[in-house]
Amino acid sequence: MRLSVIVENLTVKQTLFGEWGYSAWLDAGESRILLDTGGILHVWEHNARALGFDPSRLTDVVLSHGHFDHTAGLSDVLRLAPHARLWGAASIARPRWGDADAARLAGGGPLLEGIVRHRIAPHATIAPGVTAFTVPLDRRDSRWICTKNMFEQNAIGCKCADTFEDDVSILVQTERGASVLLGCAHAGLPNILRYAQEEFGVERFHTVIGGTHLCGVDPSEYEVWMRELAQYDVMRWRPCHCTGFDAAAVLARTFEDVAWAAAGTVHEL
Repeated sequence: MRLSVIVENLTVKQTLFGEWGYSAWLDAGESRILLDTGGILHVWEHNARALGFDPSRLTDVVLSHGHFDHTAGLSDVLRLAPHARLWGAASIARPRWGDADAARLAGGGPLLEGIVRHRIAPHATIAPGVTAFTVPLDRRDSRWICTKNMFEQNAIGCKCADTFEDDVSILVQTERGASVLLGCAHAGLPNILRYAQEEFGVERFHTVIGGTHLCGVDPSEYEVWMRELAQYDVMRWRPCHCTGFDAAAVLARTFEDVAWAAAGTVHEL
């Protein structure tokens, strides 16, 4: 299978636009699966066409969570691929905020509630060898979850720290091995890898790619995080988006095969 990054903060081609957001296209046999749709600048359509992708060929769209930097391009995607099945976690639609006084809405809401028809709870088969999954709240170690400046509305209408209950990742299994495709890893990168090991029997990861949300980790904690991540047998790390430059540099010092997955990069899985 082949994963092509369509939208990311950085690009490797002059013909592409960069924005704070993420989207990747997975060619999986007869299925063509989009993970997320990019951010509020709506560059997804431009970049997809510049890279030679035909949006009408999409079969599935998986939303990793409800934040705008992963869902704002959805209207463009659905306009061009109205037939595609739309997948998301059951709790993707709840209102989210990017600060405590709710001055900046961060995603979710009635729109997603009405159009995400296929739910991932806690996992679902998207195509042969492609499984989208959430990490249940009781399977998460709170040490690896970064909630800084992120809030949600709970069931009784009160604002609280975001639980990221809707965080979705994708497990891809091929003859090369098992790979994990991340959106923002809001469930906690170590939690996601541990769950994949325990739930799906993964012993070794070929590639871990996408947003790792290490940008939310205090630099004084990098060493602790690297020791934890070293427990997982990962051949290739391909961080991007919400990873942060400093954290990516630490990853590159710690592990042998680390490269930034910018827009325009292609990854064989």
